[in-house]
Amino acid sequence: MGLTSIVIGWQAIITRRIVLGRRRRGSRQTYTGLAAILQGVEFNLLGLFLIIIAIMLYENLNAHELALQMALHPGLPLMVFGILCLIQSVIALIGPLDSQEGPRWTLLIGWLARFLPGILLILIGVLMTGLSVFEILAPNVFDKMGGGFLEALYGIK
Repeated sequence: MGLTSIVIGWQAIITRRIVLGRRRRGSRQTYTGLAAILQGVEFNLLGLFLIIIAIMLYENLNAHELALQMALHPGLPLMVFGILCLIQSVIALIGPLDSQEGPRWTLLIGWLARFLPGILLILIGVLMTGLSVFEILAPNVFDKMGGGFLEALYGIK
């Protein structure tokens, strides 16, 4: 599944086009240009994540130890999720190709429907990325300001 996701991601990056959705039911959305490239990047990251999980399961690595380490130092996971939120916000603001055709009032309503989620994702992404940089540069200060919540939650210290 990880390799398939990576192949789909590279296809979207190279062709600058990706179609998401079901063929028989539901809506299909076609993304082109920058939105398709960013969707491809997300598919590559998902594929890499699945491959890493598969390797961890194959090698019998202790997932509990990894979870405890991420609770002690959540900077890297926060950065990954923050970057994913920022990527998804750009995709949401650009929208699929179908949303760029039709009457003006339909285009305006579609843009307004994408604007709020896009802005919220930008705010969440900037907040998470900023917190991750703060945690990486000053972990002790981060823990004193409330970052130790995860440690207390898991009973680490």
